[in-house]
Amino acid sequence: MAVYVVQTGCFRGTLPPREFYRLAPVDSAVTTAPATAAPLTGTIAILAYETPGIYGDGSLVYRVGATGYGKYPSREWAIPLADMLATRTEAIAGGRVLTSGRVAFDRSAAQPGEYEWRGVVREFDEVDGPTSVSTSVSLAARLIRVADDSVVWSGAAHEVELVAESRNIDSVVAALSAATSRALTRLVNDAAAALRRVAAARAQER
Repeated sequence: MAVYVVQTGCFRGTLPPREFYRLAPVDSAVTTAPATAAPLTGTIAILAYETPGIYGDGSLVYRVGATGYGKYPSREWAIPLADMLATRTEAIAGGRVLTSGRVAFDRSAAQPGEYEWRGVVREFDEVDGPTSVSTSVSLAARLIRVADDSVVWSGAAHEVELVAESRNIDSVVAALSAATSRALTRLVNDAAAALRRVAAARAQER
């Protein structure tokens, strides 16, 4: 896909018009409250994700092989990737999975929450293989207790999704959206399970 776009642009002699995309909304089924009680009670502030290197300039990124990277010159995220990931995390974690308190992403918030969710992008790529196109999303996150700046949980998730139509950028964005939802759901559920285990162990010690 990447080669096709570059060739088209060179043939015309000018770059194609800028196109803007955003991740698809989170499926409501993902945000349904679980049957078990949340392990925390305090407020969780979701911070904008760290988007190092090529992931931070707004362009959609593609990868060819294991080490070759590029970015589309005219296909960009309509909203910073850092913010979209934070918003999706808020939607998934806000279903009382982690805490019975408030879960919010708000760049303008003057007061921090009792906890902070700090995420980082490791991969967020269209992957152009010899015979197919897929997407690769790798995210890491930590849950921090703000009072003493201590890590109460950390984890990582990697998800891959095949692209239905390899030469269709909408299909690429849809695949990135699906992989992102699965990765974030895994992170949130893993954090909740780990915190429940800690709470149960402490209760037995009393």
